[in-house]
Amino acid sequence: MKVSIIIPVYNSAPVIERCLCSVLKQSWQNLEIILVDDHGTDNSMILASRLLELPAGENAQPPVSPEVRAPEAPARSVKILHHTENRGLSAARNTGLDAATGDYVFFLDSDDEIPPRAMENLVRTATLYSQPHLVCGAVDVRPDSKNSLNFSNKLPDYIEGNNDSSRAILRRDIPIMACNKLIKRDFLLSNKLYFKEGLIHEDNLWSYQLSAWVHNIAIDRQVTYIYHLNKKGLTLERVTPQRLNSIKTIISIQMESLSKERPLRTLQEAYIFFTAAWFLDLLYGQTHPEYYNMRQWVRNTLRPFGPGMHYHTLVNHILYHAIYLPPAVLRAGKKFRKYASRNR
Repeated sequence: MKVSIIIPVYNSAPVIERCLCSVLKQSWQNLEIILVDDHGTDNSMILASRLLELPAGENAQPPVSPEVRAPEAPARSVKILHHTENRGLSAARNTGLDAATGDYVFFLDSDDEIPPRAMENLVRTATLYSQPHLVCGAVDVRPDSKNSLNFSNKLPDYIEGNNDSSRAILRRDIPIMACNKLIKRDFLLSNKLYFKEGLIHEDNLWSYQLSAWVHNIAIDRQVTYIYHLNKKGLTLERVTPQRLNSIKTIISIQMESLSKERPLRTLQEAYIFFTAAWFLDLLYGQTHPEYYNMRQWVRNTLRPFGPGMHYHTLVNHILYHAIYLPPAVLRAGKKFRKYASRNR
């Protein structure tokens, strides 16, 4: 089974070698490594090409040390693709997806890394369950491993059927990040599951759209991804105009594509107002000047959910109605949702 690892690269000089070394150390050798240069301004691509012993921009096969590559193992290959202008993470992932030839694809951010047996473990799980649409592993979050993303013991190792698969995604039983998922390439292409360009939090929208099509998910409970907070943690806390507009765009697109059928619509609604409540809480915590405008926009946008709230759980009721109450209640509802999700 061939896996295409897609790595968008943009001004990643301090971390690109750590990322690529983790890929080159993989015990699974049938890999296609795709680097997408998103027109950065530092020497990331020079460092990457030097590590792979490739002239910058040239496709070739990197050297593999004997202790990593088995005698009969398929050779790794490398593709380096270039954008002529900075187009963002979504565009870089899409470029990589179009160029991929693997049975599965795996998105890896250039400031993260993967354990040596990550691909081997994910491929083994995919083979065990006859190549499902999606294989998900656990995530180690550094430097604060107490925030690591593991799976509930109540989540089965194999989820079959669109109802249960979409439920696992929309309830966030599996992380909604696009990284750390082994995804069947033909499944993505046939359902046009590309990332919308120009957004921040593109994974939120992509996972929502993915849930409408996925029919089987396999779970690997071993850590297959190492997520480094560092600058990312600071970026996630900063609200910029682009981020504000991205959340509005994401929620608007999701509202337009709501299912007419229950229980899928109920799950989609809960997914949307959880995102809205989280973002309002973020704005409020920063005493952001746009908080009250955004709160009014959210209230108006989500008002159509009101008549159907009798389909929802008590937890979702509290979260939804908290949006219409003072910020302190919103925060209490958010904490209650987090507590309830851990104990359901």
